[in-house]
Amino acid sequence: MDNTVKVTSIHLIFAIVAALLSSALTIGWFGFTNPVIAALVGIVLLYITGQLCNKIFADDEELKGFTKWLWDGIVPFIFCWFLVWTLLFNYLGLPH
Repeated sequence: MDNTVKVTSIHLIFAIVAALLSSALTIGWFGFTNPVIAALVGIVLLYITGQLCNKIFADDEELKGFTKWLWDGIVPFIFCWFLVWTLLFNYLGLPH
């Protein structure tokens, strides 16, 4: 498998985890609701995921640079994070 696909897959997995945590913070599963902290959780996980991928694939010259990280990591992470966060919040957070 290509390293670009691996980097994108890792970012998507962490995006789903970030969406679960953000939904839990927005809905109030931890005893309080705070969408600002929920957004910060996603941004922090994005940074951690980027640094993790940078260490894992440090020897691959193809994955160096911000532009490559933008299109292979940041954009898929943010899109998946917001999509799953919105779906979970609307499905789990609203009274039925």
